[in-house]
Amino acid sequence: MNIQHPVITVIIPIYNDELYLRDALLSIQQQTFADFECICINDGSVDKSEEIIDEFVLNDSRFVKLNRPNGGVSAARNSGLAIAKGEYIYMMDHDDLTPAYTLKKLYNAAIEYNADLARGRMMMIAEDIKLEQLPKENNKNKVYFYTNPLTNYYRYMRGKNKRWYYVWMCLFKKTALTNVRFVDALRSGGEDFLFTFDAVANIKSFVQITDVVACHRHSKISVTLNGYKPQLFFDICKIVIPYIYQKYAQDSNIDKRLLWWVYHKESYAVYRFLIRNIVRRNDEKSLLEATEILRSLVGTPAFLEIQKRWSFRQKIFFRLVLNKKYSLAKKFKLFM
Repeated sequence: MNIQHPVITVIIPIYNDELYLRDALLSIQQQTFADFECICINDGSVDKSEEIIDEFVLNDSRFVKLNRPNGGVSAARNSGLAIAKGEYIYMMDHDDLTPAYTLKKLYNAAIEYNADLARGRMMMIAEDIKLEQLPKENNKNKVYFYTNPLTNYYRYMRGKNKRWYYVWMCLFKKTALTNVRFVDALRSGGEDFLFTFDAVANIKSFVQITDVVACHRHSKISVTLNGYKPQLFFDICKIVIPYIYQKYAQDSNIDKRLLWWVYHKESYAVYRFLIRNIVRRNDEKSLLEATEILRSLVGTPAFLEIQKRWSFRQKIFFRLVLNKKYSLAKKFKLFM
């Protein structure tokens, strides 16, 4: 391996993960594709995470440590992207595991088809899974090549195994990410959506392989798997709604397919997290907070872009919540 010019850069943001981190880094170290660097961004951890990172840095020149004050997963990934030397970028969460064939399979598919992006599938794994239990290489799996990303990515990258917006299933050509970064303000949640929109808008082609390349752990520290947290999604909505309006709706040069895709996803997400899920939870405090957020947004150009994409039924439930007619909304929640 050429340490100065690795083929792949693996980026792992790390915050207080002494429980799972060693296995996560071992799963990268044991890759059958050896020409990589692994940037471990220690995002202000106060547990033993840095000690674990140091073990790998001292014993394997492919591992690099980057210390930074805690700023969240988006800022940490951006720090890694800023110093990445590889021709390709692979991102991983600090509590997940990567099958040994992952980098090789993704890289080979990208090279064979000269694709800007190679994707695989993901699987959920038990909290106590061992490295030897990860999927083994299967040469019978298939590769699908697409040359119209803005249409085909949305059309085909759906279903429970494809998870279109997860970045940790992807190998990106670095040149396709020149002007693509995560939104720093999104510290924990929602960041993959926006990054994926921008990345897909930049690429000319991509491949989808049927191999499992990412094993996402049901862990105690997972942000997305430990139950629905209204406040988290409230905070995300307050950041994302004005952001996508400025970035996409106000850009006269935006590709209409990208604009449709962004708002198709975001209008549903806002309805889901500020209205539907809140009514279903029967949580008075969350209902009142969601109502106040909606009232603060009403009439703003950014929110009007969301509203005009709602169905008639969604608009009815929006009005019920806005006017605090919670009891009536709950009676009809089966139709939400």
